[in-house]
Amino acid sequence: MKKPTPKFQPEERPKPPGTPHSRLSLARRLRLQQLLVFEKVVEVGSILGASRELALTQPAVSKSIHELEQQLGEAVFLRGKRGVVLTEFGRLLEHRAKSMLAELRLMAEELNDWQTGSAGHVVVGTLIVASVTLLPEAIARLRQEVPNVVVTVRVGPNSTLFPALARGELDVVVGVLPKEDAMRHDDGLDRAPLTHVPLYEEALRVVVGSQNPLARRRKIRLAELHDLEWIVPTQESVAHASVREYFRKEGLAMPARRVESVSILTNAWLVSDAAMVALMPASVAERFARAGMVSILPMEGLGPFSDVGYTVRSDRPPGAATQRFLAALHDVGRELQR
Repeated sequence: MKKPTPKFQPEERPKPPGTPHSRLSLARRLRLQQLLVFEKVVEVGSILGASRELALTQPAVSKSIHELEQQLGEAVFLRGKRGVVLTEFGRLLEHRAKSMLAELRLMAEELNDWQTGSAGHVVVGTLIVASVTLLPEAIARLRQEVPNVVVTVRVGPNSTLFPALARGELDVVVGVLPKEDAMRHDDGLDRAPLTHVPLYEEALRVVVGSQNPLARRRKIRLAELHDLEWIVPTQESVAHASVREYFRKEGLAMPARRVESVSILTNAWLVSDAAMVALMPASVAERFARAGMVSILPMEGLGPFSDVGYTVRSDRPPGAATQRFLAALHDVGRELQR
């Protein structure tokens, strides 16, 4: 019986190098352009796609990957009809290549900053709380000062953003700071100390749609709202413990009719169109209230649940463009704290 052909299979296995790898041997064999090509193939998942984005011919990209494998003595991709996937060795190389190319980007930024004082690239990771007020206002101020600085924003949880920061893929993470400063990110390869800088305290507000009859009330107790439909932070969010304590202090359980969500846009739509009551970060609620989208109810007992700020690596100074961005964050943070 004929065996099925594997979906992905390696080409002829490269011959291993005659001597163990060393810094000198890798410096002699490898070219930075090979790593750039390798990174692009990983990103798009195919040789053809990488050749289009790099404006190279497909044979040129294939040759670069083949030479890389020959120099390292291991296959980095498994080839298939629909593209390529990384081998285990390729995943190891990808991890280190990202760090090396991130350092190369920082070097280029510092050289440009030295020569022109106005160029650069800031890669920002952010949590949802900071993406409504703190981050956009800081970016706007940075653009006014240095309009040629490119800003890239990536959204995700701390569990994804902090390791990326440690690897050098991000310059700064902006959002709710972790409760414990002893947070470590060690996947066996990354060991970079992080510094958390608080800018202001974030609290929660109870909001309804601007057309909701509750918006006209001057005084209201939590017990009156308990049986309504609520939107509360998810259980894994930093604010969840404060929410539970808020209801507990009033002798109430968490609302039975609730949606658990930290999606700002989803929550804003549900509040305005579905007549729900929501708990929102104060900075977000105040921004939406100024825009006429929600009304903040006059509720008491909701104190700060966390600090909002930014996180950077402790083992190296940020580039000049990032320093300008951090200064803009401090300016906006002082205003939000007031």
